[in-house]
Amino acid sequence: MDLRRLKMQNAEFPINLGRNRKLDSFHAPEPNRGTMPMRAFTAARFFASCILAACGLFLAGCASPQPVHPQAATNDVRLPDYWKPHLLYLLDSPHPRLCVEADAVEGCVPGDATLKKLRDFLSTHCDKPGGIDVVRGKVIRRSAARGVAPEVLARKYVTGPPDRAAAPPPAFLCVLFYDGVLCDESAAAPGRFEAMAPRFRLPPPRNPCTTYLPYPLIYMNMRYGPKFTRDVMLQHEAGHILGLVNRTNDASGHHCVDPNCLMHNTIDLRISRLLLGRNPMDPRQKQLCQKCLAELAEDSKQPPLTNLCFVGPVLVRSEPGYHVLSLPGRAKVIVGEYSEQDCRDFAAAVWAETSSFAEEQDTATLKDMEMGDPAKTNEIILRAGADGYKPVRYAMTEVCWKGGLFANAVEICRQSILLDAMDDWSCNQLAWIKATCPDASFRDGKEAVSAASKACELTGWKNGDWIDTLAAAYAEAGDFKRAVGFEEQAMRTGNPPESDQKEMRDRLSLYKQSQPFRDKP
Repeated sequence: MDLRRLKMQNAEFPINLGRNRKLDSFHAPEPNRGTMPMRAFTAARFFASCILAACGLFLAGCASPQPVHPQAATNDVRLPDYWKPHLLYLLDSPHPRLCVEADAVEGCVPGDATLKKLRDFLSTHCDKPGGIDVVRGKVIRRSAARGVAPEVLARKYVTGPPDRAAAPPPAFLCVLFYDGVLCDESAAAPGRFEAMAPRFRLPPPRNPCTTYLPYPLIYMNMRYGPKFTRDVMLQHEAGHILGLVNRTNDASGHHCVDPNCLMHNTIDLRISRLLLGRNPMDPRQKQLCQKCLAELAEDSKQPPLTNLCFVGPVLVRSEPGYHVLSLPGRAKVIVGEYSEQDCRDFAAAVWAETSSFAEEQDTATLKDMEMGDPAKTNEIILRAGADGYKPVRYAMTEVCWKGGLFANAVEICRQSILLDAMDDWSCNQLAWIKATCPDASFRDGKEAVSAASKACELTGWKNGDWIDTLAAAYAEAGDFKRAVGFEEQAMRTGNPPESDQKEMRDRLSLYKQSQPFRDKP
C-alpha cells in the first residue's frame, strides 16, 4: 500500500476503493461506552484511537497489494472500442429511463438513505427525463448464499426492471449487496464465522467492484471497510459505471489522481478528526473533482449508441450479421436477427441453471441462416469468430464444430490465437479438431501435437482435459506409446469426474491397440 502521508498529529491511512486490488482496510473495535469518570473515558478513548491508528498502519504496511488494471476483470487486456455501456446511463437515448435493482443477501440489505444517495448521485449526472427508479430486488437467504460466489448470486437473482407497458424500456443496472465472509465460507461448516466475536473478525479480501464486460454490475461487499465509508464506496463504483475514469491525463488505473476526489483509489481516514468526535473521512472525498465532472460533461455530448441496448435485464450488442446477448457471466451469440423473445428465452435459461460455478459460459445459435447466401453466412460466422470478446469466439468455435462447419471452426481458432497468444482454450480446441475430426481432410497429427503442447504449457500441465487432447494428438501422429502415457497422466490430473474418466479409459484402450480416437460432434 502507498501510505502517502504520515504525520505526528494527523496520521492518515488509506482504504482501497479499487476494483481489483487486495484488502487495504480494517475493522476497529467499538470503544467501551460503560459509565466511568470523564477523565478515564478520555484516556480510554485516546488509548483506543492509538490502537486504531497502530492497527491501521500495521495492516496497511503488511497488506502489500498488487495493483491490477481495472480492466483485468474482463477477458481481454483492454476494453474494445465498441464497448461503451456507460453512455446508456448518461444519455437520454436509446433509454430515457433508468431502473436500478438492489439485490441483497440477508443481513446486507441497504437502508433507504443509502439507496437515496445512490439515486441522487445518478440523477445528478444522468440525463433521464423519464426518471430513475431504484427498486429493491430479492432478499437472498443466507443459507442460499453460503459458499456461493457473488458472481453466481448476481446471475441467479437478477430480475430486471418491472414491466411498465406504457413506458419506454429503461436502461438497467443491478447492484448486489452481499456478505464476503459468508460467500467465502464453506457450506459444510455453517456458523463458524458467526461464532466469532465481531471485534476479532478480519474483513474478507473481496472489495467493492464494478464489472464492465460482458455486463455492467456493481458488487458491494458489506463486510468491507467501516460502515461510514460504504455509501461513498457505492457512489465511487457508480462513478465507474458512468465511465469514470477513462481519460488519459490526471488518471491512473481508471482512478483519479486527485486525492480529494471521490474517484481516487483510496479513502483517507484522519485520526485527528476521530479524536475530535467527527467522521474521520475527509468530506472533500465525497465529491467529484472538476476534472471528473468535465469528463462526464464531455461524455454526455457523445452521440447515442446504436450498437447497445437493454431488453429487460439483457444487454444486447449488435454487430453486422450477429448479436451478443449478455447477463452476468453469460453470453449468447445469435447469427442472424434476434427478437425480444430470444432475450426472454436466454434469461429464462440462465435463471434455470443449477450450477454454482462462477466461470463464464457462452453459447451460439445460427438462427435462420440456412436459407441465406452461404458465402454471406460464412462471412458473418468468421466476423463473429474474430470478435474482440473471447467468449464470443469460443461460442462460435463450438457451434461450428457441432454443426460440422469444420473449416470455420479451424479458422476461428487460428484467428483467436493470433489475437491472444496466451489463449490456451483455442489452442486446445484447434488440437482436438486436428486430432479427432471425423473428416480426414482436417486431421493433422503434427499440428495437433504442437497446438496441444502449447495449451498444456500455458496451463502449467495442470489441466487434465488439455493433456487428454495431447494424448489424442500423439495417437493421430502415430506415436501410441506417448499417447498411452499422456492419457494415463490426464486421468491422474485434476481429479476428473467419473464420466470423463470413463471416456478417458475408452480412449486409453484404443491407444493400447494402436488406434486413434475419432470424435462425433
